[in-house]
Amino acid sequence: MSFHDTPKLGNGLASIVSKLHQSNVPWLLGGSCSLRLQNVSLDKPPRDIDLYADILDIPLLHQRLITLALDSPYMDQEGMYSSMLSHYEWEGVPIELVGGFEVTSSGSVYVVEIKDLLYQAAPVRQIGPLELRLMPLSHELIFNILRDRPDRYEAIAKAMRQEMNQHSSLLFDMMDRYDLHDLHRILIHRLMGIST
Repeated sequence: MSFHDTPKLGNGLASIVSKLHQSNVPWLLGGSCSLRLQNVSLDKPPRDIDLYADILDIPLLHQRLITLALDSPYMDQEGMYSSMLSHYEWEGVPIELVGGFEVTSSGSVYVVEIKDLLYQAAPVRQIGPLELRLMPLSHELIFNILRDRPDRYEAIAKAMRQEMNQHSSLLFDMMDRYDLHDLHRILIHRLMGIST
């Protein structure tokens, strides 16, 4: 765990993992916490915890987190994003649970599929005796390209290039699987140093 500068966040994450580890439902840690744990350079420390799951699994995960809940899961459509969303808090640490996440941007459509795609490729970290699975960097690359966050996607691509053999298979699968605009595909190729 590399949250020495934000110990409350690390403790909150440990509490979440403890609450969810017996749910038998696949979920992944995403966002800046996941990037930090995968050695992606961030311009500021993580401040919140982002959890991702398939939409059908949200009710069970919500029940596991019910003592921390600020609201109940609801369908949220805002701009390019669509998901089932709910919010929680652990000793002042904001937590967001996102289900069935979809991003539509400039001709590209990306649907986050946990059980059928990302969970099997998720890096694993230990929190005490428990395992935590992280959102693969291939997801983070595509997601941040679609939301036009060069500060994030440049740093993510740099980390991926250092271990291309760990990321290339999933990245190519995702590029085949999703309807991505040619300009987004060209940017992915450029960032990863892949010839077109």
